[in-house]
Amino acid sequence: MEKSNQASFSLRKVLLITLIAGTLDGLAAVIFLAKMNFSGVFKYIASAILGSPAFTGGVKIVLTGVALHYFIAFSFTLFYTFAATKIALLKQHFILSGAIYGLVVWTVMNLIVVPLTKIPAIPFHYERAIINMVILVFCIGLPISYLTARKIY
Repeated sequence: MEKSNQASFSLRKVLLITLIAGTLDGLAAVIFLAKMNFSGVFKYIASAILGSPAFTGGVKIVLTGVALHYFIAFSFTLFYTFAATKIALLKQHFILSGAIYGLVVWTVMNLIVVPLTKIPAIPFHYERAIINMVILVFCIGLPISYLTARKIY
């Protein structure tokens, strides 16, 4: 029996949250950033490991991008849910912590992860950066924090 002051960790819960947050983030990227170009979004993600040739690929490249997208969502979900088992404030203040976590995810992706990949460099645009931040707050940070704080199965 779990004590009320202890948080439990469940891989099943992490996978479910990953599926939800990853899907929300992917759909938001397709709708708001790529103007409904599903394959373009996931070819862009695949270009992280394949470089520019990913943009001329077909279904296999798109599926590679989808798999990479969900791996990244899984990594961020795993980190947050594990941290929430150690830091009770993350569950108690899930709205604030989720919003902050979305901004942390944006920062990590844009300042650390993307520069280390083969994604072709593009000029920085403030409007696009703000849209990306909002997407990550509402589609990654808040869903992960809310679902981590709740019993969902």
